[in-house]
Amino acid sequence: MSKKLAVIAVCLLAGATPAFAQNATCNEPVAPAMVDGATVAQPQLVAAIAQVKDFIAKSDIYQSCIAEDLEAKKKAATAASTPFDNQLQQVALAKVAANQAAKDKTAKDINTQIAAFKAKAAK
Repeated sequence: MSKKLAVIAVCLLAGATPAFAQNATCNEPVAPAMVDGATVAQPQLVAAIAQVKDFIAKSDIYQSCIAEDLEAKKKAATAASTPFDNQLQQVALAKVAANQAAKDKTAKDINTQIAAFKAKAAK
């Protein structure tokens, strides 16, 4: 009986390992520091725009990684004939929502700084 239990435990862990390992690869990007459009020089503004674009691209990858990880966990639960913990989905959705809010804020902030830079240059 205990051999059967050990085999089942090993199978469950083996099935869950890819999902757990995948968690480690979902690295949340950090939003770049924002420049002040009223005082920044053009080369620094161009660099800031590039950093924002990079952050947004990495955020898209992060959000896809979370979605793939969630699907892997659902498949692992199904394969192990265990119920899926819906709290995992709530956590994943919260992570995606927080990252999307950071993307939206960063895009809005850089556009505000670009407008400030253009207003300064027009004087």
